[in-house]
Amino acid sequence: MTYNVKYNCYASLFTLMLAFIFMSSVATGVYAQKRILTLEEAITLASTENDLQKQYDYVHETVRQQIKFLKADYLPTLHFRTFVSHANEAPRIPVEFENETVLARQGTRNTFVSRFELNQVLYDFGKTRNHIQSAHYQHQLVDVDFNQKEFELTNKVRHQFYLSLYYQQLDSIYSAIIPYAEELAQINRERLNNGVALPIDVLKAQVDLQDIHSKRIVARSEYRKTLVILAYMTGQETFSFDTVGQLPSIPEEENLSHHSELLYLWALQHRQDIQQLKYQSQQQEYFSRSLEALKYPTLMLQSDFSYFGPDAFGYYSSLSSRGLDPFNWRVGIGFTYTLFDGSRVRSQKSQSHAMKQQYREMGYQLEEQIWAEIQTLLEDLEILRELEKNNSMLLQQFNANVAMMEGSYKNGGIPRLEYMQSIIPKAAAEAALEKTRSDMAQILGQLERTVGTDISNFWKANN
Repeated sequence: MTYNVKYNCYASLFTLMLAFIFMSSVATGVYAQKRILTLEEAITLASTENDLQKQYDYVHETVRQQIKFLKADYLPTLHFRTFVSHANEAPRIPVEFENETVLARQGTRNTFVSRFELNQVLYDFGKTRNHIQSAHYQHQLVDVDFNQKEFELTNKVRHQFYLSLYYQQLDSIYSAIIPYAEELAQINRERLNNGVALPIDVLKAQVDLQDIHSKRIVARSEYRKTLVILAYMTGQETFSFDTVGQLPSIPEEENLSHHSELLYLWALQHRQDIQQLKYQSQQQEYFSRSLEALKYPTLMLQSDFSYFGPDAFGYYSSLSSRGLDPFNWRVGIGFTYTLFDGSRVRSQKSQSHAMKQQYREMGYQLEEQIWAEIQTLLEDLEILRELEKNNSMLLQQFNANVAMMEGSYKNGGIPRLEYMQSIIPKAAAEAALEKTRSDMAQILGQLERTVGTDISNFWKANN
């Protein structure tokens, strides 16, 4: 019986040791592999994961082939034609020679003719040239669309990354204050048991503790959401990394509104949708010119070389001696001109002109919208910067008060209860300051979207 008890004790101890070793290895495997992700790495990984360049390479190739197809109009076209026929009766045709006319039988009812034809456009009043120029603008539109998608991807990564930093900081704030809130709740329960505190004091301390716990849970949940989105955009395994970095800041100057004109000029230069509308308007301009060229004839060089088969002239032994040759060639210049097309060209020109005007009007409206957004966002930044200063001053006052209360507590001037009560409100001030900084980062992100490019270097260059 004693042996069984000792054996069971040793077995239990051995099992606990194995479980401890296993859990340690699992923990090491899970947490040791968790990597640190910076903003620059996240942007690079997202660009690689989405592989926009490869997608747009196919589009570029499509446009390149379209331009190549249009340029082929500058080159001659060579055709080979063959004609074979059989008639129920061989017709007779008159053949004139120098001194006489002979009625020749055209074959034995069978006819064979082969011909090479060459056509070369000499001048088309700019129709082909304007078509090609219009297609070149399509190539530029593809580049603009690629730059826009790449910028939007970068901006989305920045947005989620800055949110992750904010919620990560909130988690740290609430995690740091929870031990003090738990101790304060415990002190109030002990004071209630000793008859020196009211139930309302215990309830208030417990409510504050639960509120801090709830806020930390929300912060951690939101942080995990940002990690899921970042993992999807960057192609990383979910929850295999933590984000590290700092929120962006703005210059410490009194007035930001004087930057509005420079930012507006940046937007006109970098906004891809503005460039897109300009290219679309110019594309319609060249398309309209190509339609205008249709009013004029197309001048062409035409040449052909023909061979008439041995049966083409029948039994013409008497004719061959008189110089009739089965080979024939000719060359000439001609033109084609459309007399009536049912107003198709005029309708297309009117449509092209209307689209060109529409693109220009949309560009003007977009420029006005950008100017208004820049002014509004700069005003919001000034308000948030002032709020950040106030929250920073408030937090400094809380820190000074906590330091003073800590000194009084250590010197025996106040009980620990009062010292603990001075610490709890500091978390709200820290959270308010982080919220203001996060809002500033989001406004800066909106300003970047409005300007159409990264403006982190703008403040340095214009400060």
